Amino acid sequence: MQGVGFVIARPIVQGLASGAAVGLVAVGLVLVYKSSRVFNFAAGEFVTLGAFGTYLADFWLPFGLAVIVGIATGAIAGLLTERLVVRPLSSRPKVTILVATVAIAFAIIPIEIIRSSKTQAFPARPIVHGNAFQIFRVFVSWQQLIIVLALVVVGAGLAYFFNRTDLGLATLASSQEPTATRLMGIRLNRISMLVWGMAGALGGLAGVLLPPLNLNFFAGFGTTDVLIAAFTAAVLGGMTSVPGAFVGGVLLGIVQAGALANVNSNKFPGAPSVAVLAVLVIVLVVRPTGLLGKEA
Repeated sequence: MQGVGFVIARPIVQGLASGAAVGLVAVGLVLVYKSSRVFNFAAGEFVTLGAFGTYLADFWLPFGLAVIVGIATGAIAGLLTERLVVRPLSSRPKVTILVATVAIAFAIIPIEIIRSSKTQAFPARPIVHGNAFQIFRVFVSWQQLIIVLALVVVGAGLAYFFNRTDLGLATLASSQEPTATRLMGIRLNRISMLVWGMAGALGGLAGVLLPPLNLNFFAGFGTTDVLIAAFTAAVLGGMTSVPGAFVGGVLLGIVQAGALANVNSNKFPGAPSVAVLAVLVIVLVVRPTGLLGKEA
């Protein structure tokens, strides 16, 4: 029974950390989709740019400031994407903007590779140091704990912003009734910049938090390793639900960790991906809007 308990407990505890970081990116995807009905395929590179920003700033600044630089790098990437790409194409079909975000990712990744001279892995510095501690007989690092805490803080902050502030309410109104919102004197361009900037900042934060789990990162890792998982989490929770994106991210992390811990990878390679796909298909069949999703 002890062994069974360990196999159950370990995926839950360890999956929370990776799922929480993916949930941050998923929230950014939901924010953009709610405001513009666009799937942002450049979101993965917001993550990568956040990691690179932190890594490069750490050479000249204290690490705490380097973390802020990483988050700001993601936010700036989101703002530039909105101003230079999304806004000029706002009158075009949504599929045109979607393809444009794919083009952004394809343009950024070669630049990252050139900057690194080759597709090598970069060392990732932990945000906090210290010995691991045990939860339900599972060793947990301080890095994993701070990722979960970051998810809780961001979730509480977003809940307060969207429910208690005039700007947050205006953002929700613009996604539901853009014409009425414009007639009320709210500038939709500013709301759009705010949403894309927030999505970029969340991606940058994930870029700060995720690499230390594997102790390294590389050019394009946000697109290759994070983007698909974040989209799955967003769809799983509901593409129009910010809380659903958090729930979807955490659930996704637990499912992946559970499959990794309980399935023999030699006999069944790719079990975490198959498990996530199975859960996603079940949710789409039973509840197509996702676990917490509803029409915005």
